[in-house]
Amino acid sequence: QFGDSGRNTIIGPGTRQLNGLLIRDLRLSGNRMLSLQVSATNLLNTVQWSTVDTNVNSPTFGQVLSVRPMRTIALSMRFRF
Repeated sequence: QFGDSGRNTIIGPGTRQLNGLLIRDLRLSGNRMLSLQVSATNLLNTVQWSTVDTNVNSPTFGQVLSVRPMRTIALSMRFRF
């Protein structure tokens, strides 16, 4: 059953996330090119809260139940000819 409380009445912890992307193109010879790419998610490796218990009747009400994955870095290389 739905109640009459307003939206966003339960305030959870804030989140901050910094992502980064570096791309470098290297011309080899003629029309050949090598592209290097480094991408990072959550570069500063801060905790990202995922789920906060908002059920008032729960013994864990207001507590953080899970977190998102920590820093992820992906490297890729592409050869164009």
